[in-house]
Amino acid sequence: MSETILFDALTVKRENTFVFDVWYANHYLPGALERSRFDTLRRYLSPIRGSYLALFQGKREVATEPSMAAKPAHDLVVSNERFIADCIGGRHAPSASEATLDAAILYPVFFKVPQAREQEFNAWYDEEHMEILQRCPYWPMCRRYRIRNPGEGFTHVALHYLTDLRALESAERDQARATPWRDRLAAEPWFKGEYRVYYRWERTLALGGG
Repeated sequence: MSETILFDALTVKRENTFVFDVWYANHYLPGALERSRFDTLRRYLSPIRGSYLALFQGKREVATEPSMAAKPAHDLVVSNERFIADCIGGRHAPSASEATLDAAILYPVFFKVPQAREQEFNAWYDEEHMEILQRCPYWPMCRRYRIRNPGEGFTHVALHYLTDLRALESAERDQARATPWRDRLAAEPWFKGEYRVYYRWERTLALGGG
């Protein structure tokens, strides 16, 4: 797959007001769009994390890497997590379609995978883990990405598109997390994921030109 994403998450202070929402929609996102060469933008919220996620997706390379040091000019912003990642695999259920990308819930799972273990990690995720998860009717699609220039941070992220949070309490998830193959990987010190839940915010925006 040739798809590239820009993952751009702002975490804000708890006293956030509608003023921030207006600034984010009318100033921050338009500025990001001007600098991007992506095809679509989907927006998400995480009330628990106090996080606004803009997920840019496209089949073109972007011109430059985002500045990891630049902090958005708003006093309610606590942190800005930004990275570019390239699609390396994925899996979808027979019922999935392009519309599945507009699912109500985005469930990113992050890993820090040593280069020497990447081949087996990828094989396990695509061949076994996702095959079991997608027996669940609420788990129609997953796309996996390798993060560019991860530094000391996460190297891989899997974007799971869910139609219902019952997926995270399903028997299929329990089964996928209790196989001999997963147990072997989980015994290694690097195998520790970070799990998040984001909810769709409004509609997908189609980007022009670029």
